[in-house]
Amino acid sequence: MKCTFLGVGSAFDALQTNVSILLETEFGGMLLDCGFNAAHACMRTVKNPDRIDAIWISHFHGDHFFGLPFLFGSFFASGRRKDFHLCGPVGIEDKVGQVLDLAYPTLRGKLKFNVVFHEFGPGDIKDVAGYSMQPCSIDHSCSALALRIDRNGKSVFYSGDGSLTDDCMTLAANVNLGILESYGLNEAVKGHSSVLECIDFAGSAEMPKTALVHLEPFMRTCQMEQVAEVLAQVDEYEIFLPEEGESVAF
Repeated sequence: MKCTFLGVGSAFDALQTNVSILLETEFGGMLLDCGFNAAHACMRTVKNPDRIDAIWISHFHGDHFFGLPFLFGSFFASGRRKDFHLCGPVGIEDKVGQVLDLAYPTLRGKLKFNVVFHEFGPGDIKDVAGYSMQPCSIDHSCSALALRIDRNGKSVFYSGDGSLTDDCMTLAANVNLGILESYGLNEAVKGHSSVLECIDFAGSAEMPKTALVHLEPFMRTCQMEQVAEVLAQVDEYEIFLPEEGESVAF
């Protein structure tokens, strides 16, 4: 499996693309979240839009799903006819319909492909487009789901946004790659996780490789030396800050 970090930024970071992850296998791909500006990065990266089979929306904040009108418009412009699977929390069909209709009221009626919606609740396990998907609740300012994805013996845990929970630990155990929101350095912010919390979580979950994303803008611009010092102290496993466009294979 290949993971490309299309975006690594938080909601109001003017210098970074919103967090969005592209998972790819030889058979196709899946997006994890698609915020305000993330779809632009996706379309710059993916040469053939038909390679994207599905998308996971972790929760209904704009920096995680307001890129969908651009994404669907790009699919329409490319002449897509292949089914597209849209996965997320209960209510996703209504929420996505609202944002598409607000952006382009006639777009949905022009699409030449089927949109197949998959609603998930905590503990559900469903196979979508060849990926086994299992979410759990995570503590955020709105209802949100973290997600474990498995395919062909490879696994990823994606926290989306939120403070990590015991259920997250159970779901993330021994995955090949963890992708964790790390909004602060060492102080807990309600509804978010910190770098230090994520380091502890990655060790306890025995994840060999962990990427930290969604850093608070001030921390990214003014505290990166401190972050680097903290990460340099970890030697039992790999934990890193991915750059936009960076890919890892596992």
